[in-house]
Amino acid sequence: MDTHTNITSPRKYHPAAYAMHRQMVAVRRTISAPTVEESQAAARWAQAWYRLVQRKLEELQHAPRYLH
Repeated sequence: MDTHTNITSPRKYHPAAYAMHRQMVAVRRTISAPTVEESQAAARWAQAWYRLVQRKLEELQHAPRYLH
């Protein structure tokens, strides 16, 4: 028996936009973490997502542009 009632394809976000969203979530977790250890772990994730965002934006900047 199939329990899935909503069969839709997931939205396709640009990799830079997805990474920026995940970075924002990690920053929020850093701020609201109940313990120092959780805050430090979330801060490491935020830093990793920040580096990915920067890399994706750099790739976009150097991507070829096509005129229509």
